[in-house]
Amino acid sequence: MTVRSTPSFDIGLDNGRTVDEIVAVARATERGGFGTIWIAEQHFRRGVFSIAAAVAESTSSVGIGFGVLSPFIRHPASVAMELVSLTERWGDRFKLGYGVAHHGSSRLGTIPANQVTGLREAAQSTRALLKGDMAYNGAQLSTPPPPAPIYLGSMGPQSLRMSAAHYDGALLGVMCSPAFISSRAEQMDTALAKAGRSRDDYSLGALVLTAVADNPADARDAVRRSVAYYLTLIPDVSPRLLGTDVARDDIHSVRSQVLEAKTTDGLDAAADAVPDDLVDLLAVAGEPHDVAERLAHLGDAGLDRVVAHHALDPDAVVALGAALANRTLAMAHG
Repeated sequence: MTVRSTPSFDIGLDNGRTVDEIVAVARATERGGFGTIWIAEQHFRRGVFSIAAAVAESTSSVGIGFGVLSPFIRHPASVAMELVSLTERWGDRFKLGYGVAHHGSSRLGTIPANQVTGLREAAQSTRALLKGDMAYNGAQLSTPPPPAPIYLGSMGPQSLRMSAAHYDGALLGVMCSPAFISSRAEQMDTALAKAGRSRDDYSLGALVLTAVADNPADARDAVRRSVAYYLTLIPDVSPRLLGTDVARDDIHSVRSQVLEAKTTDGLDAAADAVPDDLVDLLAVAGEPHDVAERLAHLGDAGLDRVVAHHALDPDAVVALGAALANRTLAMAHG
């Protein structure tokens, strides 16, 4: 496995917040020295292209990633057209992520019979359009934008292997243990070698539920709601906990309690049902220095890109950015 001891650091959030809230986090992302803000598209919420335009207008240089869109809901030709408008106005700042988005695609009935084939074709078609080549019965963009890197949002070995040949990188989902990340990094190294590609031309990232506060207990409470949210959204997170001592039955028992609490009294009650030790396992929460250390060590597990995701407000983003910068300076002079 190729070890990346100094990954790049980004910020991620979803479209459940208001546009103004997302813009505030994006400004903090830029002030904090992070490379990219990734906007996850949860379906039946706010549209991410309009959010991206507001973020681009309110910042000057931070990268903007779509992490992720479903090409089974948003046709790749439509996505490419949106990128034309965004890059024409705000330049080469955008990264594209594709994934199945099971929650939205299943409700809309748009998941194809072969998801891996569909994701491969989406990457190929989008890249062709962005290069100005013909696609879809000879159609091509009248004004192709600069090619954007395309990432795959996925967890499964088959789709990750496919991404080695057709994508520029991958984003693993939330709640992955370091051992699970290492297992996926090893698979990627093997798949890239088989595809004749170097790991230097590919970026493996992961979304990491993150919260920062001067009081570690406050940070844990801040991210607890996010942990509950994803526990209700993901049917089984136990495979992602490779190398931990948490039993699958224990995870399923907690998830059942969380689901019952959410159904009865809402997400805040569901969050109260998540025990502290599980929050500490499934998220990175604490004071800025400790969080920076834990995120940085994920590079040792094989990540090139760490996306602190979902639970950070603007002040926490700036504090985390400062802690990561101080850590880098200390290592440079150590």
